[in-house]
Amino acid sequence: MPDARGDSAGSVCFFVRAFEGGGAQRDAILLANGIAASGTAASIVTLDAKGPLRDLVDPGVPIIDLGRGHKLRMALAFPALRTMLKTQRPVVFVASEAAGNALGVAVVGSLPRASRPRLVLREVASPVQARRADPYLQNRIGYWLAPFTYPRADLVVALTEAVRRDLVAHFGVPEAGAARLGTNAVLTAPMLQALAQTARQPEPGLIVAVGRLSPEKGFADLVAAMALLASRPGTRLIIAGEGTERAALDAQIASLGLGGVVQLAGFQSDPLALLRRAALFVSASHHEGLGNAIIEALASGVPVIATDAPHGPREVLADGKWGVLVPVGDPPALAKAIAAALEAPQDGTAGTVRAMDFTVEAAAAAFLKLLREQELLPRV
Repeated sequence: MPDARGDSAGSVCFFVRAFEGGGAQRDAILLANGIAASGTAASIVTLDAKGPLRDLVDPGVPIIDLGRGHKLRMALAFPALRTMLKTQRPVVFVASEAAGNALGVAVVGSLPRASRPRLVLREVASPVQARRADPYLQNRIGYWLAPFTYPRADLVVALTEAVRRDLVAHFGVPEAGAARLGTNAVLTAPMLQALAQTARQPEPGLIVAVGRLSPEKGFADLVAAMALLASRPGTRLIIAGEGTERAALDAQIASLGLGGVVQLAGFQSDPLALLRRAALFVSASHHEGLGNAIIEALASGVPVIATDAPHGPREVLADGKWGVLVPVGDPPALAKAIAAALEAPQDGTAGTVRAMDFTVEAAAAAFLKLLREQELLPRV
C-alpha cells in the first residue's frame, strides 16, 4: 500500500527492491525524486520499505510498500506487484538490476496488453561481465535469463554506449529498443552544497578508494599496487566500504606488511568528507556500470586514476580527459600511475565541470527526454 505521503503510482513508477543496497537502489530513488521535482508524477514500489535509503526519498514521492511493513522476498513478489500495477496503473514501470528486471518483465507480461504499463529496464552494470561475476546469485540468474526477458521490454536503458552495444550484441535487445542515457543520478543538491561550503584540504600522499568490498571492485589489485609503493614515505591508502572480501583483504594487508599503510575504514555515510582529504582517488574495478565513486571524486576536485574497466570509467573520464586510465588487473601499471600522480600533483578542480553532468536534475531531465522521444510518455 502507499504510505501516508501519496496514494498513486503516478506517471512513472520505479521498482526498488529494498531501501538498502548499493548504487542501483540509490540511483532509482534519486531519479524518482528528480522526476517528481520536475513536475511529472513519480512513485517508488518496494519489497522492503525499511532501510537507510528510505531517508533519501523526497516527501512528494509516494512509497508503495508491498511487504506492508515486512520484508517480502523477491520469489514471492509476483502477485503483490501484479495487483499493484492493476490497481495503481502507472503509465511507465521502471525496473532495475537483473533480478528486478526479470520480475518486471514477467509481471508486466502477465497483464492484459490494453492495461499494462510501458516497461523500461535500467541496466546499471556491465552485463557481459556481471552475468558471471555479479556478487548476488539472483542477479547472475537474472542475467542468464536476460536474452529471453530484456527483448520483451519497451525500452532498455544503459548508462553508457558500450553497455548499450553489449545489450544489442549479446542479449538480443533490438537496436531500436536499447538507448544510452549517458548520465546517472549521483550528485544531489545537498552534496553539492556541502562541497561548496567546505574547502578541500588534501593530505599529501593520501590515496582514497570507495566501494563495496567484493572481487569485482579490484581492491586486491590496489593493495598489491600499494605494496610496490611501500618505499615511498607518507604514501597511504584508505578504502571506504564494507563487504564479503573484508577478511581476505585484511589477510592480504597483513601478509604484505601493510598494516600501517592500508586502512579498511568500513562503510562511510559521508564519503565526501574523506574525499576532501584525498590527494588522489583510485578505482581499480574489473568491471563497472558507470562509476558513481569516480563521479563523486571528480565533484570533490580530486585527481582520479581508474582502471579501463568495461565499461563506465572510460566514458566518465572521456577517454582520459578527466583522469588517468590504466589496464585492468595490472598492479604494477596501477602503482606506476599512482607514483606519477603523487610526484606531479594535478589540479583536480577541472573535473568538477564533468561531474555536473551527473546531477539528479541532469539525469532526471535526460531520462524524461528519453521516455518522451520513445513515445512512452506524452511530450510536453
